[in-house]
Amino acid sequence: MKIEGFENLPDDFSDNGYIKQGVQYYLNKKLESKSIASLEISTDKDTTIRKVLNQEVHNLILKYDDFKTLREQFLVVNNQSSQSKNDILDGFFYNHFPDKFEESTSTSQQQYGNVIKNLNSDIIEHFTPDDLNKMEGFITELLDKRYQSTSHKFLQLARTKIKVDTIAIDRILAEFQKNLGDGINENLWGKYLKKNLFLLDSKYVKILPELNFILRGSRNVDFGMIDTKGYLDIFEIKKPDIPISAVDTDRGNYYWHTSTVKAIVQAEKYLFNAERKASNLAEDISREERVTVKVVKPRAVLITGHSDQLDSDEKRDDFKVLRKSLKISTLYCMMNY
Repeated sequence: MKIEGFENLPDDFSDNGYIKQGVQYYLNKKLESKSIASLEISTDKDTTIRKVLNQEVHNLILKYDDFKTLREQFLVVNNQSSQSKNDILDGFFYNHFPDKFEESTSTSQQQYGNVIKNLNSDIIEHFTPDDLNKMEGFITELLDKRYQSTSHKFLQLARTKIKVDTIAIDRILAEFQKNLGDGINENLWGKYLKKNLFLLDSKYVKILPELNFILRGSRNVDFGMIDTKGYLDIFEIKKPDIPISAVDTDRGNYYWHTSTVKAIVQAEKYLFNAERKASNLAEDISREERVTVKVVKPRAVLITGHSDQLDSDEKRDDFKVLRKSLKISTLYCMMNY
């Protein structure tokens, strides 16, 4: 074994050059089993393994930072069984050279050590949707078991939620601005809003795509949302370039543009039929979506146009007055952020 780049002997080694904490014994066994002819621990060189020319042996270089990680793991399990220490070596060499060393079978404490030591941004790109669901379940269980105090648990959840929401909202706004620039159609706007309404209004817990409860000859509503108490709301989406208002040239007042009037009437029709067929609608949703829903005075929400069109105080004031006069629950226009 050779050490390179040190002015003084590191604390990891005894005065006679032997690695402390029992690392030397298990390391020698590992190197012998894989025909490692020489080991160098260096402050400057990267961790590498190279075959010796015309020989069936290898030379191994461990960067000191990697070697320190290995020895620190031994410190954690210093009082544990030899199997645990072998597990550490198996995991260490498999992580660095998976084509030459077998994967380890670790104890729970070693698994914990591996998770903490390897928890960095490099692994994010490898996460699948199933991995993220598993991670979510693990964090939930962690908070339940690790933090028994309700106040402590609530504080930890609140901190996590703020961080997650900040990242998610930044992503949503970036996607929103891109959609505006691309001029996507109503169908794609509907998909975008369906995907992101949970964050924009946290009371909703379930999406129902294309509710089929309108009179024969009319198309389906874009989607429905079920809130935390089980009540249904109806959403209709129009493109942001739909004109919102037009001016009355005689009196200088603004009123709904014809395109917006058509969208409002359509939403009102959805609302009327939802209330009229409430019991049948609830049964259909329960049967087809396998979810219990209450159809009691549902809200109809129309999202159309863009706030850029409201470019004066008069337009904004009249928009507010007109919106309050609607039979549907509310009308929103898209906005720049």
